[in-house]
Amino acid sequence: MGIGEYSLEVKTRPADLKPAAVRHQGEVPGVIYGKEIEPVLISVNGAQLKRVYYQAGSSSLVNLKISGQDERTVLFKEPQFDPRTGELVHLDFYQVKLSEKIKAEVPLVFAGEAPAVEDFDGVLVTNKDKLEVECLPADLPHEITVDLSALKNIDDSILIKNVAVPSGVEVLDDAEEVVVVVTPQRAEEVEAAPVSEEEAVAGIEVASEKTAGGEAGEEKSAESSDAE
Repeated sequence: MGIGEYSLEVKTRPADLKPAAVRHQGEVPGVIYGKEIEPVLISVNGAQLKRVYYQAGSSSLVNLKISGQDERTVLFKEPQFDPRTGELVHLDFYQVKLSEKIKAEVPLVFAGEAPAVEDFDGVLVTNKDKLEVECLPADLPHEITVDLSALKNIDDSILIKNVAVPSGVEVLDDAEEVVVVVTPQRAEEVEAAPVSEEEAVAGIEVASEKTAGGEAGEEKSAESSDAE
């Protein structure tokens, strides 16, 4: 019996059945692999896989049910999507050993409010949305929560070393890396003051007077030259 939170029924497929033919049947091709096991080609109903994949992601254990075989506990790996439709077209299933540590990327969930945002009009800037961790399969968290309430002032930040992780989970990322920080608002560009209709008309009149004056001066100069 697997320990995964999610379950998925799959079936083996012959090596000569091309992936395109599998997709034509409304299924998604995949392969089960892992340490000291022979790769197994499988196919799975596309709608069922889509539902479980978007719930489990790459950080939750999934129990694979294969007809006539024992359940296998796996992690989803290397998803491939159709660039035109965005549909899942291939997926790897990494079979874990419950007694051996695994590495996985776990998404971050930001909880609460940062006081500096409300009190000082700060801007919340997130630099990371997931952490790479190592742990036993049974200890793998689906997500890691980051408490924003510690961000009380502008330039306050939360580093990876400040993020609380469950017991038995080791974070592999740089402990000094910034996860989230509050920065000051950028100075808004000063917009040009709107010009009223009266000011616009006055400006045109002044410009016209200058032009007229210039033309008159040129005419007088020309007349003086003719007189000479």
